Amino acid sequence: MSSFYHTVRKLWIIAAMMLIPGCLDSTPESLDGVEISILAETFIEGDSIQFMAAGNNPSGAKFLWDFGDSQGSSGRSVKHVYSDEGTYTVTLTVIDDDSKIGVAKEDIDILYRNQAPVASLDATYGGTGQQVKVNSIAFFDGGASSDPDGDVLEFEWDFGDGATSSLLRPNHEYTSIGNYTVTLTVSDSGNESSTAQTWVLVNIRTYNVEFIQSQITIPALAGYTAEGATTTQEHVYPYNLTSVIYDLEWEEDEDLDSPENPIVGTLFPDEFSLGVSTNYLFNLTDNGTSGNLELNFDVLSSIPDDLILSLGSDAEVRQYLFQNGYTSAKGQGSWLTSITCNDAPSIVPEFLNEVDQGNDWILYVSYTFYESVITEI
Repeated sequence: MSSFYHTVRKLWIIAAMMLIPGCLDSTPESLDGVEISILAETFIEGDSIQFMAAGNNPSGAKFLWDFGDSQGSSGRSVKHVYSDEGTYTVTLTVIDDDSKIGVAKEDIDILYRNQAPVASLDATYGGTGQQVKVNSIAFFDGGASSDPDGDVLEFEWDFGDGATSSLLRPNHEYTSIGNYTVTLTVSDSGNESSTAQTWVLVNIRTYNVEFIQSQITIPALAGYTAEGATTTQEHVYPYNLTSVIYDLEWEEDEDLDSPENPIVGTLFPDEFSLGVSTNYLFNLTDNGTSGNLELNFDVLSSIPDDLILSLGSDAEVRQYLFQNGYTSAKGQGSWLTSITCNDAPSIVPEFLNEVDQGNDWILYVSYTFYESVITEI
């Protein structure tokens, strides 16, 4: 290597002396048409760049290169590596056999070598992966990613089930069980990129289904029905109806008609009829003068046994119960109640304008039904 630089140094000294007036007997002639050809479009520090002498290249000429960074070389075609970014002036000096000298210069910009970013999932639960239940949301965080050059990063997530995101901190709902590989790719403005991966294990959900029966008492309804008339009421019942009880009560009011002889009222009892029309082809009717009529409906003989189900969501559990007979529509909806005052006799003769022309009553209604209480285990 030392002999090479020694030879180059001698040639540079000769070239310099030929250019200094008085150093040689005559001023050397100029060699025109010398050019520099660089076989690259961009120049990045650390890359090997090839330089070639172009244009006028006489046979047997000497080619001397100054790369502008205190480094030089010789030859028609040379390579050089710049270790630092910056603007450099490359000088080519050509000396032919007749001592003619040609010089060409070219400025080149050596760019900073862009370093690849570092994708990291450490901010997502330490990058160790996570387990979630199906149809629930998993959270991700690419905030631990970095770029040595300080470039702004772009994020691209592949959640392993065909879904993607370009957010820094996305979330994603997995709708199927399985083990998914999640890939984060970060890219900088120089199109350098890197990836990091983690996993998400999506498990099935398990539910305990308990069937609980409840009794509801409807507020008592008071009314009046004239003799020969009918009063109707409507009640709406829920799914899973198990039983309904109707109780109609009234009191004889003849003692009000003849306060001087209250016992006589028992000789003129009012007669009522109570009828209930259901929506499942089962109707009941009763009548009497006792002051009390009761109708009992046994809609379902039993309620289902408790269950343990493994499904994807609460909604799927309810759909399963509905499709497999654990939800009963029997009796659900509107029922019609008819209260008829058939006869309201009075101690006062009819030709004296009978006083008792109807009666007051109170209707009591209660029902039982069961509900499914779903608890995830």
